[in-house]
Amino acid sequence: MPEMVTLSKEDLVRVLKYAFAHCECKCPAERDPETCVVLAELSKLLGLKLPCQDEFGDFTEESFTELIREIERRRGKSIDEFLSEVREAGPKCLQDQIDEMDATFALEVLRAMRRRKR
Repeated sequence: MPEMVTLSKEDLVRVLKYAFAHCECKCPAERDPETCVVLAELSKLLGLKLPCQDEFGDFTEESFTELIREIERRRGKSIDEFLSEVREAGPKCLQDQIDEMDATFALEVLRAMRRRKR
């Protein structure tokens, strides 16, 4: 069993805000979906706003599922087909790159959320 650590709420808020600096400076190049899920859960508990909340909503399964649906509608194909095509042929425009990054992130976040529920 993991050892329990006690932190004050104020210390936890400090650590979280410190992590947000990483989000603001390194995301999306160095984002880790599993860590993003943890940060989102902590943010909700502490009443803080994630730096990417405006972009990804409340970091729920529904918000990421909707992001995938939005890309599928825009592309006229399943997310798997879109990702396969972009990875094979390479992105043709900036929107291809953005959609590929967002789709990959959304799928990885959904997987991370499902793993955490087990």
